[in-house]
Amino acid sequence: MSSALSRRRMLGSLAGGALLLGTTTAQRSHAAPVRRLPDPGAVDATDPALLSAVEAASLLHAGRLHPKELLDACLARTRAFDGAIGAWVRLYPEFAYAGADAAGERLTRARNEGTAAPDVCGLPIALKDLFAVSGLPLTASSRVLEGNIAAGDSGVWSKLRDAGAILMGHAHTDEFAIGIATPQVGNPWNTEMSPGGSSGGSAAVLAARFAPLAVGSDTGGSVRLPASACGISSIKPTYGRITSHGMIPLTWTRDHVGPMGRSLADASLMLSILATVDVADPITALGPPVPAGGYPLVAKGGASPLAGIRLGLPPSDLPPPLQTLFDDAVHLARSLGAEVVPVVMPPTPTSLATGDVVEMGSYHRQFADRIGLYRPERVPSVGSAVASLAVPVVDYLMLERDRLRYQYEYNELFVDNDLDAVMIPGTKVDAARREEFLGVSVTEGVPGDVKWANYSGAPVVTLPVGRSAATGMPFGVQLGARPWQDEQIIQIGLELQETLPVWRDLPVLVPAPGVAPEVVQVAPGPGPDPTNTLDAAAPLRTPPMNAIG
Repeated sequence: MSSALSRRRMLGSLAGGALLLGTTTAQRSHAAPVRRLPDPGAVDATDPALLSAVEAASLLHAGRLHPKELLDACLARTRAFDGAIGAWVRLYPEFAYAGADAAGERLTRARNEGTAAPDVCGLPIALKDLFAVSGLPLTASSRVLEGNIAAGDSGVWSKLRDAGAILMGHAHTDEFAIGIATPQVGNPWNTEMSPGGSSGGSAAVLAARFAPLAVGSDTGGSVRLPASACGISSIKPTYGRITSHGMIPLTWTRDHVGPMGRSLADASLMLSILATVDVADPITALGPPVPAGGYPLVAKGGASPLAGIRLGLPPSDLPPPLQTLFDDAVHLARSLGAEVVPVVMPPTPTSLATGDVVEMGSYHRQFADRIGLYRPERVPSVGSAVASLAVPVVDYLMLERDRLRYQYEYNELFVDNDLDAVMIPGTKVDAARREEFLGVSVTEGVPGDVKWANYSGAPVVTLPVGRSAATGMPFGVQLGARPWQDEQIIQIGLELQETLPVWRDLPVLVPAPGVAPEVVQVAPGPGPDPTNTLDAAAPLRTPPMNAIG
């Protein structure tokens, strides 16, 4: 221990349920990470599309790369290879080039005036097809919303737009984010395999190097499972850390917006932009502020950067090739100074699944007259969700009480074992063919241990640790902390990724011209919500707590 008073004793005195929203952080002292973009002179820009987000940002801010050059490269790579992958629903070249021109002027002005433009200025991004952009289609990758035009901008896009990011297009989601496969998309490492879901399109965009940044959402592992399957990185931040205004929901109390990048630093770069207050989503004002200078981008490094860190390790049951990769990652953490202790995660209350389908039904009831337009394997899930609206309100409120109880139990796990983080496999399967996921919904089960993070609201980073010796497919690990400890868990992940930079591995793509339609912006839809649908705004958003009891 680095202090005479352990956190177990200190926080144990708070047992009984005191609300510690956003105030409890790890007590071990660590030097603040140096926050900087890479030296532009050390960045190889032979093909700008292959640059990571932080590398591209360094060149953009130094004036060695123009946003239009970067966009040209990303669009050219997309058009050359996406025909076999199908990551994009739609592309918006005209919209993107207008953004690139504006970003180029902004970067030039900042250099001339000696001021700083936002880190993401000039970077192309993909949005999961759940986030509204005024005057552009929004379909949740479903025929149900064919022809739907967003009535306004989502909070996510508003923040990225204001920071100078460039929207390339919408990436595919599993229909309405219900499933875990995104079966219309091929995994860039093997297009016969699933990229995971429901943010599979966003993960595929990154793995294929079609764009340096992407936004997904996570209701039951939907940024973490695709990150593990595609060999990229993601952050599922603390619930409420990022606005969900103007996003098509799955279940309001579990939906998390998730930054995704090729590296954890890339995802952290975007989190610093997104994790700010949105007046349209009051929960975003309840957490701690973004750290001064933003979330960390670089590892501290040194011989033992994880000295004093305690990692909880729940039991795992993986196929042998994945177990080997996971065990190697645990060994790496130990070699960097971490202490690893066995733990048992609290059981997830089965009652919460009922609450999930009630929330899903509350949104999807508006499409009851279009039930035949859903994919056939989704019809039972949607029908059950709409039927679940017969659950009495008092029962639903009791289910929310079970959620709060689970949060207490999750926090107690950390206090009782004096933990900084838990380490959990990114998935339980060694790749899966796209059709093998059909019919499995996020409310019925996922091929990974993921629900703990959505029910607790805890922040989780996912990073790749290698590829299976049996299938050659990527595999990653999840690192989870307590609510509002996003900065700490990112830093732990950066130390591991610095020592094991397998995120730089490139899949070999087969030339196949892209077929995604290229769409121009039109007049916005009538609303009232930015999504141009009903009941998208969450009626209930309760921030997670660090309380125990």
